[in-house]
Amino acid sequence: MKLNIDALEKTTYNITKATGDDFVIKSRSFLLTDNHGKELLEEGLQLFDLTANNGDIHQFAAGYIPSHWHKELEIFILLEGYIQIGIGDSTYKLQAGDGCFINTEVIHSFTADIPSSCLYRSFVFSPDIIGGTPGSIFDTVYVRPLLENGASFLKFQEGTGDRIYFEQFERAFIACEGEEYGYEFQVREALSNILLYVKSKSATVTSRTIPSIQETRLKEMLIWIDNNLENNITVSEIASVTNICTRECQRIFNQYLHYSPIEYVQRKRIFNAVKQLSDTDKSITDIALNCGFSNPSYFSKQFREFMGSTPSEYRTAVKENRYFRTGTNLFQRSRAPAPFQT
Repeated sequence: MKLNIDALEKTTYNITKATGDDFVIKSRSFLLTDNHGKELLEEGLQLFDLTANNGDIHQFAAGYIPSHWHKELEIFILLEGYIQIGIGDSTYKLQAGDGCFINTEVIHSFTADIPSSCLYRSFVFSPDIIGGTPGSIFDTVYVRPLLENGASFLKFQEGTGDRIYFEQFERAFIACEGEEYGYEFQVREALSNILLYVKSKSATVTSRTIPSIQETRLKEMLIWIDNNLENNITVSEIASVTNICTRECQRIFNQYLHYSPIEYVQRKRIFNAVKQLSDTDKSITDIALNCGFSNPSYFSKQFREFMGSTPSEYRTAVKENRYFRTGTNLFQRSRAPAPFQT
């Protein structure tokens, strides 16, 4: 029997396309996390476990992508603007033309440093795309050593020796834009070249260390907070999650997130409210209660302080598809931030 190559190609391509939306490249304005605090990228079967993002940090509430982590690798390029990236208890600055690599399970956040556009592109992808079958030479010689001993974070700059990073990134992105049959092979090859370069550059910097007890505790506390935002939350309750005193709890939050536990809780509640205002028709009173605000008036006051508008104004702007931006940073600090690293 003669094999119908055209039919096979069409079937294979449609299966691959069915793993996500109609397009590989996304433009997101929210982060979804599971009950373990890890980022959820897509639902369902992942035949090609990769998400390409193309957007503006300002698409996220108040120009801030809150602290999160995931089992996937992430590579990132800033096309326009200035941003801060929080990596563990360190903070780095990126300007237009800079890129970075973020290893698996690393707590990280992104903050727009200016009120104007902060355009970016990124890939978040499973190491298995490169490593293949566990125990293979690709896995044991190249990928696994990077995951276990490579740098947690690397910064790349145009006009330096990092040219291969930017060239291969663009090659992968163009392939995703076209989504021609077999584009996955082109993407995998480009990402492989990037990881080879990352691995070689990691050899010249300090290797990642086993997550500290404080970082592990922070992840546990953040998970607990996310699961209890609708309830009244005290610092004592947060601290009890990891059996530490309130003073140590305050110290960990200040060290890694640069604000207090209660400040974090309030801002996470606002983030949840932003999503509900955008995605549901619930009343503002119901949203306030769902997000842990017992007083709708206080909720509106807090929302306006952080978002620069009332909840109803924000909802109207979203429905009218107006580009909504605030000059107020949702995680703005009244004290000086941690020293930046460049």
